[in-house]
Amino acid sequence: MDNSQSLKDLTPDATIGQIINAEKNAEELLTSIGLSPEHHKPETLRSICQQKKWSEVEILQWLKKNQQNNGEQNVDNNKGLPNLNDNLKRWCNYLKKHFITKNSGLLDEISSDFPRIHKIHGNQYQWLKNMQPHLEKLEEKLTYYFYFQRHKLFPLLHELNSSKKKILHGTTTKIESGIHIIEEDHNEIIDFIETIEQKGQGLKNPEGACSTLRILNYNIKALFSSLKKQIEIERDHFIPLVKQKLNSG
Repeated sequence: MDNSQSLKDLTPDATIGQIINAEKNAEELLTSIGLSPEHHKPETLRSICQQKKWSEVEILQWLKKNQQNNGEQNVDNNKGLPNLNDNLKRWCNYLKKHFITKNSGLLDEISSDFPRIHKIHGNQYQWLKNMQPHLEKLEEKLTYYFYFQRHKLFPLLHELNSSKKKILHGTTTKIESGIHIIEEDHNEIIDFIETIEQKGQGLKNPEGACSTLRILNYNIKALFSSLKKQIEIERDHFIPLVKQKLNSG
């Protein structure tokens, strides 16, 4: 098989080796849900999933969906931050592109999958029941958090960034209030994450867990990791810049 073949062209009858050749991140993704590619390269995805009683279609769709998101992993440290200088509009666009859009997508998938998983496996895995109310509260908090940033705070910051005149007192007050809300949200979100991780037993995959539960756990952990990075960037870079702009206005 030609190594240049795209992952999107592959079917469940492709071997693990072919899948890895087509998508450089596939090995890490498969390992994250408990499949060691190194030991299964000659086998087809279909045959492995039949052995494990997983859905080969679900696994392949998940791999294809995640290949476009893996590029976001290069923002794991400050070296990955672009040179945005003090341009608030660029910072807002950066946060939307690399975090808010991605995290909203993960949240949508989790919100869609968790009720179904909980209904099927809630009695089997008590930790699913234990984490359910906290996950639902986090979903509600994040839905508001992302909406507030996109539609309330960021438009005000665009105005602050581009205004050649002295910013109106009313606008300044709204921005200060918005930043205060975001800072409080940061603390609540981190608390929710820590509680869910504790109630959910570290989101570890039980022996014999189905592919849907494994993908759910992966998505939750990916969301938590990305949220922590988003909050770190907002605390260390974005919010200090906004406050600096307000104080110099």
